[in-house]
Amino acid sequence: VYGEDPPLVCVACGFAWSIDPADALDAIASSPDRFEAALVGRDGTVVPADGSWNATAYVWHLTDLVRSWSERWAQISDAPGSLLVGWDPDELAAVRSYTSLPTTAGLWALRSAVGIFVEVTATVTFDTPFEHGDWGMGDVGDGLRWLGHEFHHHEQDVIARAR
Repeated sequence: VYGEDPPLVCVACGFAWSIDPADALDAIASSPDRFEAALVGRDGTVVPADGSWNATAYVWHLTDLVRSWSERWAQISDAPGSLLVGWDPDELAAVRSYTSLPTTAGLWALRSAVGIFVEVTATVTFDTPFEHGDWGMGDVGDGLRWLGHEFHHHEQDVIARAR
């Protein structure tokens, strides 16, 4: 998942890669409240001048990520060690038109998807193995750390982009 020489922290956001998987899960589970707080009274649909994703696009991105990882946990709860198919998040963002989607629906979808993710995570253990199509071998703990990073990192993106 991290390559041969993983960093101690993400240089862009300060996320500590040594986080305990349970703590990463807790951070993901509590994220809908933080994203709602970051967007209350602010416009998440304003597209930055450089044309990059707006705040709401990051909410939809995380929603799709956590949904896909829920599906993956359901898969490996039945078939530990099986292959998890990778997909390109930028292609999905383009197909779904993330920057055009509404904030309110995105926050609702994120809360729903995170709830399902927390529920399905209880069906696996942190050491349940998988083979990821892009990363190679890993386990649920690795997946939780990676997804925890995505939530931490993109929370900062949402705060920076909401107007």
